[in-house]
Amino acid sequence: MANMEQLSVLTAKIMSDVSYTNEIATILDMLSEEKNSEILTVAVLSSLRKIYEKLQTNRWLFEEGDNAEDKEVFEYRQWMRETYNDVFTAITSLIISPHQQVQDSAFSISLSFLTAETVFVKLPRERTFLFVEQVLLSKNTDLVMKLSKEVSDLDWKFAALKAVGRFSKLHSGDHTLSDFVYQLLSAIDISELSQHSGEKQKTDASKTIHHICKAYNSTWVLFLKMPKSRELYHTILSSLHENVIPHMHNPKLLIDFLVDSYNLGGTASLLALNSLFILITKYNLDYPSFYPKLYRMLTPDLLHTTYVARFIMMLDIFLKSPLLPAYLVAAFAKRLAHNALQAPPHVVIIVMRFITNLVKLHPSVKRLVHRGKDHAAVRTDPFLYAEEDPAQCNALQSSLWELEVLAEHYCPAVPAVVKTLRKPTDEILVGLGLDKDYDGLFKEYLKMWNKDPPLEFEEPVSFDQSEYSDIFSFN
Repeated sequence: MANMEQLSVLTAKIMSDVSYTNEIATILDMLSEEKNSEILTVAVLSSLRKIYEKLQTNRWLFEEGDNAEDKEVFEYRQWMRETYNDVFTAITSLIISPHQQVQDSAFSISLSFLTAETVFVKLPRERTFLFVEQVLLSKNTDLVMKLSKEVSDLDWKFAALKAVGRFSKLHSGDHTLSDFVYQLLSAIDISELSQHSGEKQKTDASKTIHHICKAYNSTWVLFLKMPKSRELYHTILSSLHENVIPHMHNPKLLIDFLVDSYNLGGTASLLALNSLFILITKYNLDYPSFYPKLYRMLTPDLLHTTYVARFIMMLDIFLKSPLLPAYLVAAFAKRLAHNALQAPPHVVIIVMRFITNLVKLHPSVKRLVHRGKDHAAVRTDPFLYAEEDPAQCNALQSSLWELEVLAEHYCPAVPAVVKTLRKPTDEILVGLGLDKDYDGLFKEYLKMWNKDPPLEFEEPVSFDQSEYSDIFSFN
């Protein structure tokens, strides 16, 4: 069994005379002993670091195809390279150790080895992958964060992206790893590089940037195929349109992921909207069923979700085009107004302001607002709420009779916004009131009605104004 004294002697021998480098194999055997204590393992790692800090000044340690004239020198260097690879593999394998101190030591030494190599050569793909793989398999958030801070220069970004892509493919069935992969992948910033990715590849740097951006595309596609928790899935969908799509060479590679998410329904559909709409408007994605599926999302439950304000904001963007057919706009306005009958007051205000702007932008649907009480569409509503196709729901033949109900709403702000909707002006409302919530609305009206009550003008001097007033005097 290995001990500290033996380790110390071997290390001193190797450091003093290179002819003892064959003893590295002995030290490596110490590292693999299962009965080692945490302290001894850290000491072995420290010894290997000292030895290789000296040896890593030799370029031949990292370059294959050494042209040494002497056969013995050639064989020695070949053996040293193989031993170095074995040492690196053994050290990185300890990154997943259950002991925190061993983990930290293995991480820092592996990183220092890779850094030393970059003095002479580019980051080696295999060793970089091995390092990244072990860090992700450790499921240690702190180590992943430390690694993400190292991914700053071009070589590291390219090597890390390649490693993450390969890792995502190899471990595509393990849902417990996706959080850590996302943590690292989202930290790789190529925002500045993507602006120059389309330039002519005249220099080595421009070629590297092109390869990095290409790797960024493929790595995200591979990662999105990994199984994910619901929370991570929603996090990715909510940030994809801002943090990933603008930096991708070919965002259309995300079509399958986004369409599948949109078809899921519920929160996933809502969060996929932004990214999907960007692909439709900016990258000519042909998706004819976009609006019918968007219409099917308009359920009463939607107006009670956390993301309702965001959804209405996106809906406002999607329905602004004057080229949209009147039946489609009318269908959205009618269904939203109907759902608003069951919505909280602050959401009703958002919906009413949205419908107000919709009617002003699309004059052809004003008829829904101004049909009187005696109109047939008011007496017997032809609107088919259960119909999922906006073209078949008869919304344009209907009326917004729901406004009559909402005009009697207990919250004063709701009748006020309904009144604005009925005004004959074409003025668009600025803002949809997305910042309002129920608590804010309540406090707003509490301040409005929290006034001092009217008091008697003449201040009384006694409870009793009779002959006994002196007895009951305030003085």
